[in-house]
Amino acid sequence: MVSHTPDITSTTRRNVLKWLGLTTATAATGTTFAGSAAAVDSQPDEGGEPVLYQYFHTEWGEIESDLDRLAEIGVDGIWVPQPAVGKLDWEDQTTEDQEGFYGEEHPYFGTLEPHPPLGYQPVDLEDFDSPHGSEWELESMIDTAHDHDIDVIVDVVLNHMSTNNGPDGEVSLPQFDRDEHFHDYGTIGDDCELDGDEETYECDLLGLPTLDIGNDHVQSVHVDYLERIADLGADGLRIDAAGHVWPWYFEYEINPLADDLDLWRVGEIWDGDLDTVMEFADTGMNVFDFPLFYAMEDAFENGDMTALDADDAPGVVHNNPWAAVTFAQNHDVSGPGVGPDDPEGIEMDLAHAYLLSYAGVPMLFFTKEGGSDIDDPELQDLIWVKRNLATGEPIDRYIDEDLYIYEREENLLAGLNNNSWEDRSEWVETSWVNETLVDYTGNGGNVTTNDDGWVEISVPSESWVMYAPDGQGGPDDGDDDDSDDGNGEVTFSVDVDVDYGESVYFTGDTDELTNWGGGVEGTHSDGSWELTIDDPGTFEWKTRLGPSGESGEEWEQGDNHDQDDLSPTHQGWE
Repeated sequence: MVSHTPDITSTTRRNVLKWLGLTTATAATGTTFAGSAAAVDSQPDEGGEPVLYQYFHTEWGEIESDLDRLAEIGVDGIWVPQPAVGKLDWEDQTTEDQEGFYGEEHPYFGTLEPHPPLGYQPVDLEDFDSPHGSEWELESMIDTAHDHDIDVIVDVVLNHMSTNNGPDGEVSLPQFDRDEHFHDYGTIGDDCELDGDEETYECDLLGLPTLDIGNDHVQSVHVDYLERIADLGADGLRIDAAGHVWPWYFEYEINPLADDLDLWRVGEIWDGDLDTVMEFADTGMNVFDFPLFYAMEDAFENGDMTALDADDAPGVVHNNPWAAVTFAQNHDVSGPGVGPDDPEGIEMDLAHAYLLSYAGVPMLFFTKEGGSDIDDPELQDLIWVKRNLATGEPIDRYIDEDLYIYEREENLLAGLNNNSWEDRSEWVETSWVNETLVDYTGNGGNVTTNDDGWVEISVPSESWVMYAPDGQGGPDDGDDDDSDDGNGEVTFSVDVDVDYGESVYFTGDTDELTNWGGGVEGTHSDGSWELTIDDPGTFEWKTRLGPSGESGEEWEQGDNHDQDDLSPTHQGWE
């Protein structure tokens, strides 16, 4: 295949957004991409595809102190909230401990994520001192991110400003006149006086006053605002509620300005209709892949992998992969299996395994009180896979309700199994002939393709495998220190308080761990319980609780741990 996208063999991670902008712009001009990101031979940093991460309700100083960790994990860029004075502050949110200004929990997350979101009812676009910190702190955070080769994407709201009623009374807008610079046609889905596109683009979203983007003064304020963001060193923009702004404004005003300012941009077009979302992508911006998000809900929450069939799935990623920013959830919408009382679980794990091996640019987001986060070793292995192996045209190799196996042509063979009870195995065709493939997640054993390029792939229940030729480096490549060959020892460690006279026991699916028949008593030291055994390779395990000197009677809650998670956060007792 001939490459029609920029060759970035020497591109560093810090240039990832500029490179993505080039690929998106190339696609917008009609260049052929053969339906995938496969045309790119060399990707940022290690050779795969980039990974982005969303911070939310996090102060600039806290983000800055966290950048060492993200750089080590391999995050290429971060998305942060809008820097501007807003109508609401921390004390106006509804949480478990307080009732906020609106007195309502988050409609999708409940108290897992505070509500309302801060920064989305802007008041003053010239004052960058926001609930997240001062302008100086923001600039310091951006500089530190660049020192770590991490790009910074700043949220901006161009569609609307704050409502008139605030916690302290009437809210004035320093840059705008409420009578002169806004439409006044009512609220979408309520009392809007317009129909069709005019309703979408000129009536108020959730009662928030809609700016008249055809007004010269409004455009001038937006120019000044985006120029100031660029002057602070930001690398990109996430445009809030972009789907409620006339597309011409992006095509003829915002995108050309962003190009001049060297700012990448991704628009939020919250719509499951592919044609609607692609209309904005065709203006020359990246877009969040909401059509794919809804297909992922069917696949991982409703248990039907065929929703991801590339021939039928409606994702942007299947039409213009380098315009697609993919996601399993964000601050607005909860992911598969996540609800007001249900943090991230196996459905989200499977969704991330898909996003971190398929085409598109994934944006990761976790609730602060969620059940997993970016420190999860399994997720970090998948991030490595995305950034090192996940390139090439996506090719479906097998799909049914439970099992999905696909190849990134000549680079990666991925398998996902959402069956809760059974391991699955299938013979599939590949691009490799008589070649040994290694699972770089440690969930499966080595396999070898036959003379015709076929191989049998086995995928454990509610798990995944990521196969590629040996010798790629990485977390579990079959080499001496990384293989699950049973050599050496492993040490379990959990931090959990127990009553006097009770002990923590370790049990699992190996002989030394009693094959779930009981528990092996751990050793207690400074609040931590530990046990060292001979390394059995691939295995699952859990803890039990009971009187000292026995085998434990009470089970740990939650999912089983495995060989890659030897020091997990304890899940409590059944």
